[in-house]
Amino acid sequence: SGGADSLALAHAVSLEAPKLALKTVAVTIDHQLQSGSGAQAEKVAAQVKAMGITDVEIIPVQVDITDGLEASARRARYAALDSAAEKYGAALILLGHTRDDQAETVLLGLARGSGTRSLSGMATRNGKYARPLLAITREETVAACIEAELDPWIDPHNSDSQFARVRARNNVIPVL
Repeated sequence: SGGADSLALAHAVSLEAPKLALKTVAVTIDHQLQSGSGAQAEKVAAQVKAMGITDVEIIPVQVDITDGLEASARRARYAALDSAAEKYGAALILLGHTRDDQAETVLLGLARGSGTRSLSGMATRNGKYARPLLAITREETVAACIEAELDPWIDPHNSDSQFARVRARNNVIPVL
C-alpha cells in the first residue's frame, strides 16, 4: 500500500532476503478507489526499487462492492496477490499486518459475535500468507520508516470513521 507497515516490511525484506539468497518480488495493489491512486502506486514502486528490490509490479484491481467497501477491497487485493504469487512462483506472500491490526481484528470479530474464534485473530502463517510484523506495533513501523528515510503514505480511508476498523482504532481501543 505504501503505508508505514508495508514500507517497513519491504525495507526489512530488502535487507534480509539477499543474505538468505531469496528472490523478492514486490507487489502493490492499486484499488483505484481514490483520485491519484495510480500516482501513489508509482511512488510506492519507486521507493521499493530504491531499496534494491528490482522486481516490482503495480496491479490495478477493480473493486466490485458487494458486501461493503472494506471486505470487497480485501477480496480484490487477495485475488491479485494470489495471481501474482502464481505468476512469479512465489512460495510465500508477506503481509504487513502489525499488533495493532491484530487487536482491531480481534475486537471487530468479537463485536460481530464470532465468539472465541475471534480471540485467535490473524495467524502468523496461514498457507502461503505470512505476517512477520504481528509482534510489533504500527508506531514501530512508523519509526522504522523514519529511520530508513522512507516516505509512507497516509491513506485517507484509515482515518474515515465510516469504517468500523477506524472507529475501533480511534474510539474503542484507546479506551480499553
